[in-house]
Amino acid sequence: MKIALVTLGTRGDVQPFIALGKGLMARGHDVLIGAPDEFKSWIEGHGLAYQSIGVDMRSFVQSPEGREVMGGSVFAVARMWSKSIKPLTRRSLDAIWKTARSADAIVYHPKTAGAADVGEATGAALFYAAPFPVFPTTAFPLFVFPGNYGSTLNPFSYKVLLLPRLFFLPTVNAWREDVLKLHRLSPLEALNEARSDPAVQLCAVSPTVVPGYPASEAECIQTTGYWFLDEGQDWVPDPALSAFLEDGDPPIYIGFGSMTTGDPSSLAHIVVEGVRRAGVRAILATGWGALAEINVPRTVHVIKGAPHIALFRHVSAVVHHGGAGTTAAGLRAGLPTLICPLAVDQPFWGRRVLSLGCGPKPQPIKRLQRRQFAEGLTELVRTESYRHCAQEVATAIAEENGVERAVEIIETVSQKRAAT
Repeated sequence: MKIALVTLGTRGDVQPFIALGKGLMARGHDVLIGAPDEFKSWIEGHGLAYQSIGVDMRSFVQSPEGREVMGGSVFAVARMWSKSIKPLTRRSLDAIWKTARSADAIVYHPKTAGAADVGEATGAALFYAAPFPVFPTTAFPLFVFPGNYGSTLNPFSYKVLLLPRLFFLPTVNAWREDVLKLHRLSPLEALNEARSDPAVQLCAVSPTVVPGYPASEAECIQTTGYWFLDEGQDWVPDPALSAFLEDGDPPIYIGFGSMTTGDPSSLAHIVVEGVRRAGVRAILATGWGALAEINVPRTVHVIKGAPHIALFRHVSAVVHHGGAGTTAAGLRAGLPTLICPLAVDQPFWGRRVLSLGCGPKPQPIKRLQRRQFAEGLTELVRTESYRHCAQEVATAIAEENGVERAVEIIETVSQKRAAT
């Protein structure tokens, strides 16, 4: 079976799709992954076929405009619309068509525009997959809304996810008409996203971390467990890091991945000063540039990055931005966690970690202050219940196999579809 996996975003959005692709390939399927340009060698390094979807996320995130957009600035989006976003969208739509037009099944990330439209045009089986709970349910609202608003308002809250489709609708409609030979969608159709054959929805999250969807919705929504990509297990620290690890107690890992702020240097100073005040040792990962490299005390060691599955064996706790993948890695390792969210799903993961008893109250990056950050670090390492709860969660996660479950669902649904 030919299967196209289409994803857009940063490392945490791509890594689960590589894991799924390897699982599908091991079952004998012909897999093609459409992803941003900077992940080509990574994907191909795992033996998977790659197709660019016309986007370089690293360059975008590191640009001044990208930092504004990632920080949630609507005005930045408006300023960039005609200059870069509109032509980039059409280029990406054309690339997604090239990626998925011959597929029997299409598995697509929420950030990708056009994958479901391709399925509409070709008749491919559709699987809407996400490493966070974005599927409408009466049980709880979309993750950007804290609390619970009842069975009527909860599903309505998910309409927020469709608003960007209205923003891009003229471009999408022109593409649907010119390339897919489909009718133009009205704004109401775009918001309702009504389809005669809706996509199966795969929530690539541990049901221990995010309780499963209600049984009445189980036919269309499946919480599979995490899609872990177990790479880098043979990684070993370089001599400088080895010397640092051997020089004292296990340090805290601090890294904000690809998340950026308007002033990375200021953020780095706050983090380092917080570590100093808390009297702890820390490994500081600079990621894609969220933390500028500065002079650090002997209690801090700076690295560009390392495989979480290997690095987290050497640390006592983790502090990060709350990306879905990093959150999963920290909980899988049974580590107390402090989340410093910036935007999108990150505050949700901060609330989940707090609710699970695995870490203290989140501290948003934009409001991070030296004293509060130091207090958070102290609480993180001294509260034994955080470690106990994190280890309980890790035990539950170890019993799950999200990739295997997802492959099973994709095969079963696709085979049934082919038989009708």
